[in-house]
Amino acid sequence: MSSKVEIVFRRKVRSIWLDEGLALAAKGLPWNEAKPALIEPIAAENPGADTIRKVLEHIRRIWFEPPVNCTELRSAALEMVRSDNSPVTRNVLNWGMTIAAYPFVGSAGEVVGRLLKLQKEARRADIQRRLREQYGDRDFVNRIARYNVSSFLDWGIIVETKPKGIYLAGKQTTPKSNKHLAWLAEAVMISRARTQIGLAELCNHPALFPFALDEVNAMVLQHNPRLRVERQSLSQEVVFLKILQP
Repeated sequence: MSSKVEIVFRRKVRSIWLDEGLALAAKGLPWNEAKPALIEPIAAENPGADTIRKVLEHIRRIWFEPPVNCTELRSAALEMVRSDNSPVTRNVLNWGMTIAAYPFVGSAGEVVGRLLKLQKEARRADIQRRLREQYGDRDFVNRIARYNVSSFLDWGIIVETKPKGIYLAGKQTTPKSNKHLAWLAEAVMISRARTQIGLAELCNHPALFPFALDEVNAMVLQHNPRLRVERQSLSQEVVFLKILQP
């Protein structure tokens, strides 16, 4: 698998750290000024220098210096949180930016969401197996998948049963506005490297499993200027992402 460092979580990332990163980014702080404020809470739970460095790298990539194809997504997210800094808004934005900036996290989310839809539970062994089918490299995928799952558990989007290694859906977040829904649609398309996708497929995408979604239609997606919807037949509408740079 190429670009291992760039596309994966190499440590558990807690929601409180993402919230703090989002808050600092929304204030307009550059990374070199925000970084010191993040070190203390991370170090309080992770005294190892390597772990601190890796967690900081993840927050930097998500909220301060994202990949080029995520810059407009990030700008829109910061505008939304400045006008509504509620837990719901933060949940929406942290998930969307994370899966866009880290495609492997998006793949893990898609796998978990699909398993939950099919069998109401997701087993760790099944998650790892399905990710290995996509990425290969057994030892690496198994290790990285554990960091994703532990992050998902901290975010509350899944819960672990007894015996361990079996996960159920956690409490879903209901997005507060059509703008949230349209922004999430863009995040999923970036995460999955899709420049176009059927509207029905997008609305039911398993990577959106952390959310309870109302009907998403073409009118809803008009709230995002980077998306457009075209009807290609009587029964099919297709969503296009206007800009998706490599």
